[in-house]
Amino acid sequence: MSIDRPPNAPTGIAYGLAVFGIACFAATLPLTAIVLADFTPLFITAARAVIAGLLALLVLLTWRLPRPARAEFRPLLISGFALIFGFPLAMAMGLQTVPAYHGAVVLGVLPLMTAGLSALVHGYRAALGFWLWALIGAGLVVVFVVQEEQGALGLGDVWLVAAALMASFGYVLAGDLSTRRPGWWVISWSLVYFLPLAMFLGLISWPGFLLARPLSSLLGLVGLGVFSMYLGFFAWNAALAMGGVARIGQVQLLQVFLTLIWAWILLDEPLSASVWLFATLVMCSVYFGKRSA
Repeated sequence: MSIDRPPNAPTGIAYGLAVFGIACFAATLPLTAIVLADFTPLFITAARAVIAGLLALLVLLTWRLPRPARAEFRPLLISGFALIFGFPLAMAMGLQTVPAYHGAVVLGVLPLMTAGLSALVHGYRAALGFWLWALIGAGLVVVFVVQEEQGALGLGDVWLVAAALMASFGYVLAGDLSTRRPGWWVISWSLVYFLPLAMFLGLISWPGFLLARPLSSLLGLVGLGVFSMYLGFFAWNAALAMGGVARIGQVQLLQVFLTLIWAWILLDEPLSASVWLFATLVMCSVYFGKRSA
């Protein structure tokens, strides 16, 4: 019997929840690209945080979940700021100048960045093989970017790297807290704490004639708040708890490919053989890197 999951755990359900969660996360880039046609990056960031924050508040009040301890405030606030504001805003800024499929490949090394940053923050030694695969993954992304940008590094790529750093830092702190608390509890309290700030940012960036905007953009905002920002975390963390991190965590390798599929479905973005090749190579580096860590 595998030791990375509870006895008699419903593995099929765990995998189903994991795929649903990853599908929610994968839709983030294409949905953001859609709503950028009608809203500013700041309003998009604020709106998705408000929608998810209201859902989180409803969940916390309905189930009367325990409040954070004093020592948990700092990691909740720091990781929450990085994941709720830093990552979405930087990602939206980047997608103003690069297509969603491009962002998917660049952000494909996020799992390796998170693992590497975790090793540095917590002071443990990662194997040499991990760092080699991390360098290979980063090198593949650089080659892809240079090829896409005709030999230059665009501002959009700088924003995407900033987004990856924000997400990695947030995941490291939230992940450490999630060893003692359920992952959805962590994101719920972070969202609720930052709900007033999200509302304020939404008000100062409020667009004129909001409801007159295209239905696609309005639904995109709702999708970002409900699925990308909240329900995806519920499903993903439940899957990890049911099936084990070592086993279910590998489903994350599907995210880049699901993002490419979402980009094709929602945006009709052309996907060349080169894009699929680099996505596959980056995911291979992530797979072997995590095995070596």
